[in-house]
Amino acid sequence: MFDLEDEAMKRMLLFIIVLLGFVGICFGGNGKITGRVVDEKTKEPLIGATIIIVGTTVGSSTDLDGKFVILSVPPGEYSVKASYVGYQDVTASGVRVSSDLTTELNFTLVSSEIELKPVEIVAERPLVNKSQTNVVRIATQEELEKLPVRGIVNAVALQPGIVMQEDRGTQRLYIRGGRSDEVGYYVEGISTRNVLTGDNATNIIPEALEEFQVHAGGYPAEYGGANAGIVRQQLRSGTTSYRATVQLETDNINISEGLFKHNPGERFLGTYSYGYSDYVLTLSGPVLSDRVKLFVAGENQFQRDTYVRFLEPFEFKNIVEEFPNQYGVREAIKVLEWGPGNVPGTMRNRYSVNGTLTFDFNPYIVRIGGAYSWQKERVNDFLIQSIFDQERLPLRELGDGLLNVKFTNFLTPKMFYEVNFSYFDLRTKTYDPLFGDDFLKYKDSLALAEKGFNTNWGYTQEPEDYILNGFPFFRRGTLLTRYAKAKQAYLGGAGDFSSQISSHEIKFGGSIQRYTVRGYRLGRRPDVPPYIPAENLLSTMRSRPDDFRTRGEYDPITETWRRDVDFQKAGDFISAYGYDVYGNEIESGFDGPKHPIFADLYLQDKLELSDLIVNAGVRLDIIDTDDRIFDQENPPVDAQTDQLIPSLVQKKPAFKQVSPRLGFSFPVSDRTVFHVQYGKFLQSAQLSTVYAGRGISALAFSGQFYVPQPIGYGLDPERTTQYEIGFTQQLSDYAVFDITGFYKDIQGQIQITKAITDPASTVQGGYPTLQNGDYATTKGVEFRLSLRRVARVQAQLNYTLSDAQGTGSSPYSAGAGVEIGTPRPTVISPLTFNQAHRGTFNVDYRFLENDGGPILSRLGANILFTFNSGHNFTRVTGSIGQRGAHLGGILADDDPRARKPIEEINASTTPWVYTIDLRVDKSVRVGVLDMNIYVYIQNLLNTKSVTNVYGRTGNAYDDGYLTNPDLSANIVRSRGQQYVDLYRAINLGNRQHYLLTQGGDLFGSPRQIRFGIRLEY
Repeated sequence: MFDLEDEAMKRMLLFIIVLLGFVGICFGGNGKITGRVVDEKTKEPLIGATIIIVGTTVGSSTDLDGKFVILSVPPGEYSVKASYVGYQDVTASGVRVSSDLTTELNFTLVSSEIELKPVEIVAERPLVNKSQTNVVRIATQEELEKLPVRGIVNAVALQPGIVMQEDRGTQRLYIRGGRSDEVGYYVEGISTRNVLTGDNATNIIPEALEEFQVHAGGYPAEYGGANAGIVRQQLRSGTTSYRATVQLETDNINISEGLFKHNPGERFLGTYSYGYSDYVLTLSGPVLSDRVKLFVAGENQFQRDTYVRFLEPFEFKNIVEEFPNQYGVREAIKVLEWGPGNVPGTMRNRYSVNGTLTFDFNPYIVRIGGAYSWQKERVNDFLIQSIFDQERLPLRELGDGLLNVKFTNFLTPKMFYEVNFSYFDLRTKTYDPLFGDDFLKYKDSLALAEKGFNTNWGYTQEPEDYILNGFPFFRRGTLLTRYAKAKQAYLGGAGDFSSQISSHEIKFGGSIQRYTVRGYRLGRRPDVPPYIPAENLLSTMRSRPDDFRTRGEYDPITETWRRDVDFQKAGDFISAYGYDVYGNEIESGFDGPKHPIFADLYLQDKLELSDLIVNAGVRLDIIDTDDRIFDQENPPVDAQTDQLIPSLVQKKPAFKQVSPRLGFSFPVSDRTVFHVQYGKFLQSAQLSTVYAGRGISALAFSGQFYVPQPIGYGLDPERTTQYEIGFTQQLSDYAVFDITGFYKDIQGQIQITKAITDPASTVQGGYPTLQNGDYATTKGVEFRLSLRRVARVQAQLNYTLSDAQGTGSSPYSAGAGVEIGTPRPTVISPLTFNQAHRGTFNVDYRFLENDGGPILSRLGANILFTFNSGHNFTRVTGSIGQRGAHLGGILADDDPRARKPIEEINASTTPWVYTIDLRVDKSVRVGVLDMNIYVYIQNLLNTKSVTNVYGRTGNAYDDGYLTNPDLSANIVRSRGQQYVDLYRAINLGNRQHYLLTQGGDLFGSPRQIRFGIRLEY
């Protein structure tokens, strides 16, 4: 087995070398510049005038009407020069180009007999882009750096139509009522979507970003693989002159210990330091030649406390164990103490590198784009329960990288083709910090003794928990890690041909991606808190050594060896594909790696007239998920092992669908535009609902265990039809608003079910599985009002009114109903991530250079106000069920069998949420350097925003357990007041029971204050 940390560092260095010295590919939509060149006096067109992007070899010339077009311009800000014999040159600076959009730029040239010098003008970014046939939200790097938030996902969440909500400790994006796995993510035009989970799999440094775009639903036929919308990120390009920046940011402002030192629990300005620091370096400029330009950014981000939550300190003294230990002694815990401000034992350390390298040898242009990140984190999903066992908190490592190359050949200024190749790699691993990949030692007391831990509990027996008045606490040395690892990588290629024919921009092409996906996990699903391992590998091997000395008999029916089956079951039904049951990589066989393939062909025509823009396209998707199918009423399962029989299982045929896309824009004037968009969209289900080793299948087929997250067989892609209509109106030279209405019909979402088997089947009574059963209908209105900077003020208001309803919010929403045999929902109701009202209001007040005197010059403040009306939930009741005394009567998703609704599904709503963030900065010149000093405060008012509630009570402060004698009276009577005090401190004050069962929190983050300095050359 490999050491991921060492390997990750080696890969990082290799990646940087490859990024700077070789060619690898990107596939992404560039923009274009169009316009007209005329004589200043006569207004006659100037035929054959030369238009060139300064600092590049890219340009064009005007036709008989004086019109020109420059195709395939990477997103960015440029200077564009127009020249004509006998006329003075005119250069327009600050020309902003965005992906897949048209920038209009007109020139008026003056005869050289009148003017003596070339003319330079500053282009003003138009408030209305007439070429948009669907809503596209764009934010540039300059806009991002002024916001009081850090991270691209936080900036994306501010856009209309987007909800960001915590799901089991992770912030996820939901676009226009689609599930979080229905969002597509692109960097440099290639997909960075994690095919197992649907999440974004690549970290982009904000300082490396040129712009991001959010297509909330409608997007051209060139893009696919996402039902809800896409988030496109474009990296910055190298510059013609050398530039560099250094940025340092931290919240380690410590009064008693000195600046820049983390002191847990010390309060400063009403909040705490969370051990956060962020260091960024960027370099840009030519390499040996002006035709080769490099941009590279590196970042190291470290955080000591990764949870950042409201905590309430407590202290209990002299609590005696409830049960005696192996020596018959009931140990007394002298002090049980929990401090304020920081969750102990956690950390995250991440290194990232992003960059581009452009070879501009017109008519041949090669652009390299790449991104790599590696992070290591220690997680504490047990909160207070692990307070005595910090040394064995799980470590998790993640490494991801993409390397892309786009080769462009201009056959003529109006005709070119591109050939693209791409490589993407994602690796994760969770392991015990003491023994790493050697998981057989995880419960080995002799190995633990060598590490200095008490091993008087038996050879394979873990230390028993402290039980303090009903509350378990892990004793030092207790195993807290469920070993798991996964890999996914793809090789991709694409090609397209584009031609500007009169007013038509015609483009056709296609792409293909072939993945290799592997997964290995000890212990059954689900991998949600608590992560307490259930496997008994070492004890089983020690009690039955002869069974594991040889491979045993080979079973030709299941194509497995006896020892493999025993090992799998002792590991509590190990899930392994692409690995054998022992964790070694394998390349073939029934349990070999999965090879999903995604391919597409598309044809697109964009017609641009003065009063009409039509963007029409058609797309053919071919999706091969490498899934398997069989007769689900009589599954081919071996009665002895509960495993599928490979010879009786078939490969699922590839799914094919043709999807039309059609968009219209009607520019009534330069200030008034209507648009209409229609499209069909298709995406594969997240492959975690399809892929698992035969151990997980055996678990479901055996019928012995509750399986809350089973897998499906033969699942089809999910499909969406969307309609959009909008209106944009420029109110003045400084203000514009747009309003857009949308309607979506989503079919074939994944849904849990129970397959009923034939009475003669090996599998008796049925088994849990997944099917294409859920559907949703979402609709809403998005509004944006933007104010360009005027009199020092720039502002933007975003608001969304939406209604997202469906039969299920996730594939496993109906798990309780399936388990207890009640009908699954067939009538739509509000989804759990539905937020009827959501908006942001952002104001930036800034003194420009030489404005307001030396103190106020280049001083700015940015305030961000966000609000939403809460999300839907269901009021429930039920018994304690199988919960222990430390969990009380919480009714959560990890085991909903005891939960019963007392109202219609998701009929209630959590409270409104309001948050204010603030950033203040000041820039000064220091010699050749430009220095910016800033501070930003997230949650300025330290508002304890309620983001979730308890189902019993509908509020976040009372779970309904202690206040309901029917639930708690007997336990309280037997355990006394100290139990009540512990329950209030641990659960109600710090929400440990919610974290253990739900994986998230009931409140938003407390105030965070970060200071930074940026030096730019």
